[in-house]
Amino acid sequence: MYDVAIVGARCAGSALALMLARAGVRVLLIDRTTFPSDTMSGHFIQPAGVSCLRRLGLYDDLRGLGFPPQETMTVDFGGAVVSGRPAPMPDGTDIGFAPRRFRFDPMLADAAVAAGAELREGTGYDAPLVEDGRVVGLRCMRNGRAETVRTRLLVGADGKRSRVARTVGAGAYDVHPAQTCAYYAYWEGADVPSGRMFVRDGLFAVAVPCGGGVTFLAVQWPHERFAEIRRNIEAATLAAVNAIPWLTDRFTGARRVERFIGTGDLDTFFRTASGPGWALVGDSGNHKDPVSAQGMTDALLDAELLAEAVVAGLGGARDLDGSLAEFGRRRDARSRPMHDVTRGLARLMPPPPEGLAEIAAMAADPIAASRFLGAMAGSVPVGEIFGQPEQEAAVA
Repeated sequence: MYDVAIVGARCAGSALALMLARAGVRVLLIDRTTFPSDTMSGHFIQPAGVSCLRRLGLYDDLRGLGFPPQETMTVDFGGAVVSGRPAPMPDGTDIGFAPRRFRFDPMLADAAVAAGAELREGTGYDAPLVEDGRVVGLRCMRNGRAETVRTRLLVGADGKRSRVARTVGAGAYDVHPAQTCAYYAYWEGADVPSGRMFVRDGLFAVAVPCGGGVTFLAVQWPHERFAEIRRNIEAATLAAVNAIPWLTDRFTGARRVERFIGTGDLDTFFRTASGPGWALVGDSGNHKDPVSAQGMTDALLDAELLAEAVVAGLGGARDLDGSLAEFGRRRDARSRPMHDVTRGLARLMPPPPEGLAEIAAMAADPIAASRFLGAMAGSVPVGEIFGQPEQEAAVA
């Protein structure tokens, strides 16, 4: 009998398992894959996520992976460029990282195991066990054999297409169809000193150095172009590079060293965060378009909120179901402002002239630029920079 069983051992699941195990909770963590393995991801951790890793005592481990710290952020709107260090988090963190997932995810999973969580790799989730309307366990598959596990709480950390969410009947709300499609690859020979994002009419691109002379390059286009783009991803990517002189100068002569990875399945939504005996964390319950690079950071911060709720509920400080419901409210309150900004950015429309003038003015003021970048980094409230939701779309 476990206190908590978590389906999905990547960013959200392993972080949650680590936090719970350190609190004395008996945790089972399962994943259908085996580590090390990669997954589709823009793999950028904003300073708010790095700050969470500091709280977990994993900052040195993160740096030890060998991926260079992103000490400056740059958002290039064509007519205005905002660049600098974002406003710091309360603990002073003002840098991001772009660790490859086949290195970062095992690091988190190993930390969870070291804290006392049990990890079963190569184990797939099949269905919940339900008694009197409450989830009391799960059925999983390993090496072709079915196994039943009983638990006080089942957590889905199994991504956007969460099987846990589907099988427990989690409802979705604030659902919006995909606005973009995205593809990325890795390149050698591109002279990119630090991460840079480009916002253009009908086009978004981001380039981030990953160390060892390798650069991550991702491009997003309007979703209605998805069928066209996937017919010749390389040609579409090179056309995007050639449309942005800064990228042209740095990628001319560069060599792609890995295959393109991408999707058009980028709708945004919230799912009900919990129910009788179950909860969702990470992309399972809260998914944004990758244009704002918030996925891994959301996973870490939501895991922190859920861990607090679970410990309070299992420890008797609060009713478990009530504590989990409060987690859902806190998750939505934290995430919703950036959801709105992200939807605006995903329109792939440059700011209007008046908006561009405001951005140019911010770019010329180091303090204003730092706070603008801090809104994306998680250190400055989104509303301070982008205003209310109806204003956010106009700015973005």
